[in-house]
Amino acid sequence: MKIIAALDGSQHSSATLNFLLSYHWPAGSWIKLVHVLPCERGLMQYVMHAFGKENECDTENVSLILAGVAEELARSLHNVSVSAEVLAGDPVDSILSFADTFHPDLLVTGCRKKTAVDSILLGSVSQKLLEGMNCPVAIVRGDSARLDPDRGANVLVAVDDSEHSAAAVEWLQWQEWMKQSHIALLSVTEPLHQSAMDGIRSASDHLLTYQAEKMLIESLLTKWGIFLQQGANAREITRGTVDGSPAETILTGARNWPANLIVMGAHGRTGIAKIMLGSVSQHISTHAHCSVLIVKGMQSKLYDLERTQILDSMVLDDLAAEQTKPGPSGIPASNWTGSSGHVPPTGLF
Repeated sequence: MKIIAALDGSQHSSATLNFLLSYHWPAGSWIKLVHVLPCERGLMQYVMHAFGKENECDTENVSLILAGVAEELARSLHNVSVSAEVLAGDPVDSILSFADTFHPDLLVTGCRKKTAVDSILLGSVSQKLLEGMNCPVAIVRGDSARLDPDRGANVLVAVDDSEHSAAAVEWLQWQEWMKQSHIALLSVTEPLHQSAMDGIRSASDHLLTYQAEKMLIESLLTKWGIFLQQGANAREITRGTVDGSPAETILTGARNWPANLIVMGAHGRTGIAKIMLGSVSQHISTHAHCSVLIVKGMQSKLYDLERTQILDSMVLDDLAAEQTKPGPSGIPASNWTGSSGHVPPTGLF
């Protein structure tokens, strides 16, 4: 596994290093610590100022210190190679360009808190890296503490009915570094609104649609839970479905559990749609209290097949129910009840 860890010299760099120390990375992994000059915003400004050598803050000095950080990190991680790279130029452009040659499996970067105006007008380095990278990106909060790798983390995986979500779950199956974690699959369904329930026919149509969508996502959750269990890359796997606004409900659940990491797929919304509507993954990566890992650059091999099988099964169940228990209005009486076994982990809500 190849990992780029972007360091900028702030408290967020410490959080990034804590993230790397919180998991057992696969043997043979290669972690590349990357820092981008100019110096005044860089890793060495505090250290060199303390020694009265602000003017000597050049690439060579930065490289020496960063190499020392890499050596110390390597001593704490078993069977993992750690090296350092000092780049020059714009942080985002430099890291994206380096990634094009290094071909990482994961980028880890810290996140600065910005005001709403900053986020709209300027964005942030972490968000721009998230947009530009073609691999999973972990955005680490500046106050993230180091976890015990042997105890694992609470990992909340946000799941919906999309190929991007399925790709994130399939990616998770191969992540040996989460082997000790408790993974909770969570799906959030938009609730029925009263405005959509005006009139008997409208209420019936919306209720059936809502229950069908609920049944579909619960069936997908069951499939993905079994899929992850087959990979044996988690200490415990639970799943749950709740109603609510997706972004805010996921953030609330992650804070209450509490989750150490949120994992989700990116829908890749671009252009006007992104400006007007935003993105659930981007909103969560900006506002979450914990670290967030956005799975990008992956394609699902199972989504279409599994979804088709579930829908076919639902149609067969519907036909059987119509033949055996037709209601007075022609609507099956009980075939859209869904599963009652999808209960979120204790404390999530």
